[in-house]
Amino acid sequence: MDAGIIQKYFVNQKEDVTVKCPACGRMKTLFVARLKNAQHSIKIDCPCHESFEVFLEFRKDYREQTLLIGHFRALSTPRIRAKRCIIADQSNGGLLLLTTEEVPIKKDDRMIVSYRSGKFALLETEKIISVRHYDPGHCIGGAFIDTQPQRNARPLKTASHWS
Repeated sequence: MDAGIIQKYFVNQKEDVTVKCPACGRMKTLFVARLKNAQHSIKIDCPCHESFEVFLEFRKDYREQTLLIGHFRALSTPRIRAKRCIIADQSNGGLLLLTTEEVPIKKDDRMIVSYRSGKFALLETEKIISVRHYDPGHCIGGAFIDTQPQRNARPLKTASHWS
Protein backbone atom coordinates (compact mmCIF):
# COMPACT_ATOMS: atom_id res chain seq x y z
CA MET A 1 0.00 0.00 0.00
CA ASP A 2 1.22 3.52 -0.77
CA ALA A 3 2.14 5.03 2.61
CA GLY A 4 1.24 8.52 1.34
CA ILE A 5 -2.46 7.75 0.86
CA ILE A 6 -4.65 8.59 3.87
CA GLN A 7 -8.14 7.15 3.97
CA LYS A 8 -10.96 9.37 5.26
CA TYR A 9 -13.65 7.98 7.55
CA PHE A 10 -16.72 9.64 9.03
CA VAL A 11 -17.32 9.01 12.72
CA ASN A 12 -20.93 8.14 13.51
CA GLN A 13 -23.05 9.60 16.31
CA LYS A 14 -22.08 6.70 18.61
CA GLU A 15 -18.52 8.00 18.19
CA ASP A 16 -17.19 4.85 16.64
CA VAL A 17 -15.85 4.17 13.18
CA THR A 18 -15.37 1.01 11.13
CA VAL A 19 -12.11 0.97 9.16
CA LYS A 20 -11.12 -1.43 6.42
CA CYS A 21 -7.59 -2.61 5.69
CA PRO A 22 -6.74 -1.69 2.09
CA ALA A 23 -4.51 -4.77 1.75
CA CYS A 24 -6.61 -7.65 3.10
CA GLY A 25 -10.10 -6.11 3.47
CA ARG A 26 -10.36 -6.94 7.18
CA MET A 27 -12.71 -4.57 9.02
CA LYS A 28 -12.55 -3.34 12.58
CA THR A 29 -14.76 -0.99 14.59
CA LEU A 30 -12.95 1.47 16.84
CA PHE A 31 -14.39 3.66 19.60
CA VAL A 32 -12.83 7.09 18.99
CA ALA A 33 -14.64 9.51 21.33
CA ARG A 34 -11.36 10.33 23.09
CA LEU A 35 -10.02 11.79 19.82
CA LYS A 36 -12.95 14.13 19.21
CA ASN A 37 -11.19 17.32 20.32
CA ALA A 38 -7.65 16.21 19.61
CA GLN A 39 -5.79 14.36 16.88
CA HIS A 40 -7.97 13.30 13.97
CA SER A 41 -5.44 11.20 12.10
CA ILE A 42 -4.48 7.78 13.45
CA LYS A 43 -2.22 4.93 12.35
CA ILE A 44 -3.76 1.46 12.10
CA ASP A 45 -1.71 -1.75 12.30
CA CYS A 46 -3.62 -4.65 10.76
CA PRO A 47 -2.92 -8.30 11.77
CA CYS A 48 -1.92 -8.89 8.12
CA HIS A 49 1.12 -6.64 8.86
CA GLU A 50 -0.22 -3.75 6.78
CA SER A 51 0.05 -0.30 8.39
CA PHE A 52 -2.07 2.55 7.12
CA GLU A 53 -3.24 5.96 8.23
CA VAL A 54 -6.86 7.13 8.50
CA PHE A 55 -8.26 10.61 8.93
CA LEU A 56 -11.31 10.82 11.18
CA GLU A 57 -14.04 13.31 10.33
CA PHE A 58 -16.26 14.17 13.29
CA ARG A 59 -19.51 15.70 12.12
CA LYS A 60 -23.16 15.49 12.99
CA ASP A 61 -24.34 14.80 9.43
CA TYR A 62 -22.58 13.40 6.39
CA ARG A 63 -22.13 16.02 3.66
CA GLU A 64 -22.89 15.13 0.06
CA GLN A 65 -21.19 16.94 -2.82
CA THR A 66 -23.75 18.77 -4.95
CA LEU A 67 -22.39 21.65 -7.12
CA LEU A 68 -25.79 23.36 -7.43
CA ILE A 69 -26.21 26.97 -8.56
CA GLY A 70 -27.87 29.10 -5.90
CA HIS A 71 -28.24 32.57 -4.43
CA PHE A 72 -27.74 33.99 -0.95
CA ARG A 73 -28.70 37.21 0.79
CA ALA A 74 -29.11 38.77 4.20
CA LEU A 75 -32.55 38.44 5.78
CA SER A 76 -33.24 42.13 5.12
CA THR A 77 -31.91 42.15 1.53
CA PRO A 78 -34.48 42.00 -1.30
CA ARG A 79 -34.38 38.87 -3.50
CA ILE A 80 -33.34 40.96 -6.53
CA ARG A 81 -30.02 41.82 -4.77
CA ALA A 82 -29.11 38.23 -3.87
CA LYS A 83 -25.56 37.15 -4.69
CA ARG A 84 -24.84 34.13 -6.85
CA CYS A 85 -23.08 31.11 -5.34
CA ILE A 86 -22.49 27.41 -5.82
CA ILE A 87 -23.78 24.97 -3.22
CA ALA A 88 -20.67 22.79 -3.02
CA ASP A 89 -22.08 20.30 -0.54
CA GLN A 90 -25.00 19.82 1.79
CA SER A 91 -26.21 17.64 4.61
CA ASN A 92 -29.35 17.37 6.72
CA GLY A 93 -27.86 20.04 8.97
CA GLY A 94 -26.30 22.59 6.64
CA LEU A 95 -24.41 23.45 3.48
CA LEU A 96 -21.24 24.96 2.04
CA LEU A 97 -21.48 27.90 -0.38
CA LEU A 98 -18.70 28.83 -2.78
CA THR A 99 -18.55 32.50 -3.75
CA THR A 100 -16.05 34.80 -5.42
CA GLU A 101 -17.34 37.98 -3.79
CA GLU A 102 -16.52 39.31 -0.35
CA VAL A 103 -19.66 40.15 1.57
CA PRO A 104 -20.11 41.87 4.95
CA ILE A 105 -21.04 38.83 7.04
CA LYS A 106 -19.67 37.22 10.18
CA LYS A 107 -20.14 34.08 12.25
CA ASP A 108 -23.71 33.62 13.57
CA ASP A 109 -25.25 35.98 10.98
CA ARG A 110 -28.43 34.67 9.39
CA MET A 111 -28.88 34.44 5.64
CA ILE A 112 -31.41 33.17 3.13
CA VAL A 113 -30.09 30.65 0.60
CA SER A 114 -32.18 29.62 -2.42
CA TYR A 115 -31.44 26.85 -4.90
CA ARG A 116 -33.00 24.14 -7.03
CA SER A 117 -32.16 20.67 -5.76
CA GLY A 118 -31.48 19.28 -9.23
CA LYS A 119 -31.04 20.21 -12.87
CA PHE A 120 -34.70 19.60 -13.72
CA ALA A 121 -36.24 20.49 -10.35
CA LEU A 122 -39.42 22.54 -10.68
CA LEU A 123 -39.31 23.84 -7.12
CA GLU A 124 -36.77 26.22 -5.65
CA THR A 125 -35.78 25.58 -2.05
CA GLU A 126 -35.29 28.56 0.21
CA LYS A 127 -33.56 28.00 3.57
CA ILE A 128 -32.44 30.23 6.41
CA ILE A 129 -28.94 29.42 7.62
CA SER A 130 -26.75 30.58 10.45
CA VAL A 131 -23.17 31.29 9.33
CA ARG A 132 -20.72 28.90 11.02
CA HIS A 133 -17.58 29.94 9.15
CA TYR A 134 -16.67 32.44 6.46
CA ASP A 135 -13.59 32.59 4.30
CA PRO A 136 -13.95 36.01 2.53
CA GLY A 137 -14.22 35.72 -1.24
CA HIS A 138 -14.16 31.94 -1.10
CA CYS A 139 -16.72 30.03 0.99
CA ILE A 140 -19.48 30.26 3.58
CA GLY A 141 -20.41 27.33 5.79
CA GLY A 142 -23.84 27.44 7.34
CA ALA A 143 -26.20 25.41 9.52
CA PHE A 144 -29.89 25.25 8.71
CA ILE A 145 -32.02 27.03 11.27
CA ASP A 146 -35.15 25.17 10.19
CA THR A 147 -34.13 21.59 9.40
CA GLN A 148 -37.39 20.50 7.79
CA PRO A 149 -36.71 19.74 4.11
CA GLN A 150 -38.14 22.02 1.41
CA ARG A 151 -39.54 24.41 4.04
CA ASN A 152 -40.20 27.22 1.60
CA ALA A 153 -40.28 25.41 -1.72
CA ARG A 154 -41.96 27.48 -4.40
CA PRO A 155 -42.57 26.98 -8.13
CA LEU A 156 -40.10 28.68 -10.44
CA LYS A 157 -41.41 31.30 -12.83
CA THR A 158 -41.27 30.09 -16.42
CA ALA A 159 -41.21 32.05 -19.65
CA SER A 160 -43.97 30.01 -21.29
CA HIS A 161 -47.09 28.37 -19.95
CA TRP A 162 -48.98 25.34 -21.23
CA SER A 163 -52.69 25.80 -21.85
